[in-house]
Amino acid sequence: MNEKILAKVVVEVVGSPKEHVEMTIRKYIERIEENFNIINHVLYDAETLKEEKFKGMFSSFVDLEMEFNDSKEIVGFCFDYMPSSIDIIKPEKFNLESKEMMDMINDLIAKLHDLDMNVKNLNAQNVLLKREINRLTDKEG
Repeated sequence: MNEKILAKVVVEVVGSPKEHVEMTIRKYIERIEENFNIINHVLYDAETLKEEKFKGMFSSFVDLEMEFNDSKEIVGFCFDYMPSSIDIIKPEKFNLESKEMMDMINDLIAKLHDLDMNVKNLNAQNVLLKREINRLTDKEG
């Protein structure tokens, strides 16, 4: 039987207004609790981001101590919830079957292809919107 995986996880939410960020991170924690074993969590209040590029934005994060059944579950968690960081406490070593490693790599590849397709679609939509704006601006001018 495989040993359970104990990990410390940080999940962050950035946005505006402050109340929306705080509500969103609480809902995020509830969704994680529905699907995974959270042993403990510490939620931090939303604070204003200092960097100029994030002017008017707020950030809140939660430190989670979590237990996962196996490496596939922890990788699935990462794909679904995109944590800021994960620190695996135990076990210190993993013994993976080649099929398990292959499945994780193929899941990663599928996710990357999906993200690539979404970025390309958004880029194409952006190009079309810019063309339409230019066309409308040229008619008015």
